[in-house]
Amino acid sequence: MLRSFGFSPETEATYRLLLRDPQLTDVEITTVLNLTAEQARAARAQLIEAGLVRRSWEDESRMVLVHPEIAIDQALRKRETDVAREQESIANSRLELQALVKDYLGATAQPEQVGQAVKLVDIDAIREVVKSCGATAQREVLAMHPNSEYAEHDLEVAQSLDTQALSRGVAMRSIYPEASRASDFFNHYHRAVTSHGAQIRYAKRVQTRMLIFDRETAIIPLHSADNGRAAVLVQGQAMTAMLVLTFEQAWSGATQLADDPEDGRNLAGTDLAGTDPSDLDRTLLQLMSMGVKDEAAARHMGISVRTVRRQIADLMNRLEASSRFEAGMRASIKGWVQGSL
Repeated sequence: MLRSFGFSPETEATYRLLLRDPQLTDVEITTVLNLTAEQARAARAQLIEAGLVRRSWEDESRMVLVHPEIAIDQALRKRETDVAREQESIANSRLELQALVKDYLGATAQPEQVGQAVKLVDIDAIREVVKSCGATAQREVLAMHPNSEYAEHDLEVAQSLDTQALSRGVAMRSIYPEASRASDFFNHYHRAVTSHGAQIRYAKRVQTRMLIFDRETAIIPLHSADNGRAAVLVQGQAMTAMLVLTFEQAWSGATQLADDPEDGRNLAGTDLAGTDPSDLDRTLLQLMSMGVKDEAAARHMGISVRTVRRQIADLMNRLEASSRFEAGMRASIKGWVQGSL
């Protein structure tokens, strides 16, 4: 137990022995625990330094046990302070990273400003931006893929990037042509990403390529007939709202595989196709209305952050909402939750 606080096994064994008799000498400790004299002295010294035992103020030859909560609380407070400082440092680093990414896009993607859109003029620039957006996505990725044939290497790269995002709790929904199921390579990709929580549906024809990240950033072809050589990076919810609507319409008309257990489900026992919210839906909506963060909601409900975010994305889909705030308003109007988000 003490090893979680950085104590050696010998120190923990010595402490448990001293709990029975604090006056044991180093020689007695050495005999009982089969330690060397140096190990016994080091263990006692570590316990004294940690404040778990001390010499009596009245008789320095006697040892006195100290309540562990008093002794270790100070060390824990220091660790908490160190963790808080590290979290602050990480947050600052993320802000610096965003600025660096912006500079990178300006230097390598040869941007041409069109309102709130940036033109990407070659395949390398497109792939780098896709990779960057996927790596920084926090909540959701929506994707439409018109191609039915994929190289094995491309699918391996996509699988690696997708599973990384899914492991961070990002909800992911994709639409592919039904013809893509003829590829063994694609079927392997499908099984791999859906096993991590991704949802995939199929349509006879997917009209255009589209990637939407957190409903705030999207990548679409510059020309409908050219999906590879030029694209547009669109930023801002006002710009992506219609793209999200296009995706949702395509999603509602696509079909899932009958043997795909992840698609169309989130929490056990919750039917997303139903119109009425489950108790778990109501609990999550109530937590959202209180401003509870996803991580805290996950701990409260005893589920993963990834599941919470997938549940929120599905609730937004069922409520036909483009943001959490709009979902809260619609849920309140429907009487699904008291108050609004």
